Amino acid sequence: MRIGIDIDGVIIDFERTMNTYAEMYDLLILRKKGKINSSFNYLEKYDWNCEEIANFTKEYMPYATRNLTPFVPLAKEMLEILELEGIEYFFITSRGLINKNSKNEIINLFKKNNIRVDNIYFKVKDKVKLCKQLNIDIMIEDTPNICKNLSKNKIEVLYFRDKNSEIIKENNYLKEVSNTGEILRYIINKNKLRNTSCSYQKILLKKEKNLK
Repeated sequence: MRIGIDIDGVIIDFERTMNTYAEMYDLLILRKKGKINSSFNYLEKYDWNCEEIANFTKEYMPYATRNLTPFVPLAKEMLEILELEGIEYFFITSRGLINKNSKNEIINLFKKNNIRVDNIYFKVKDKVKLCKQLNIDIMIEDTPNICKNLSKNKIEVLYFRDKNSEIIKENNYLKEVSNTGEILRYIINKNKLRNTSCSYQKILLKKEKNLK
């Protein structure tokens, strides 16, 4: 089985972090009046001109990745379990399209946390095309429009939906999930469990054991 995984919003909680930064930037730096629409893209929610958008992406995106964005709960453990199960996974991300420095920040962050970096596809404009090229069986994605497009093109997608994101009706190619546990349950049930409970326990409880 070959899995495609978005990074922002699936592995690191970047969307929530940047939505918070955007609100504070609009309020405290630009002194503006807040959101003008409910777009998923935090750069499109506010009445910002091109210069204000450029300043935001230059100053805050790399800084947030490097210093303030947490990992999605148990995302690192999910990756370890996929490897334990012998499931191939590839990171498929648009990172680098808006700010090239954000690509390097992810590489450094992943290396620091012992996450592979040789399987990352950056600056992806067309995830459907790349998923087909890589023979991806399931894509894990949090952007509504990308999920719709994947589903429309008969690529199975797990829509990792934030509570404020658009609700999309499930179909044969699209299923909504809300945490990494649900992602693993879906994938492993399709792939069938291969290892003992002890093997999983070593991953899930390793931090606690390391503290003893």
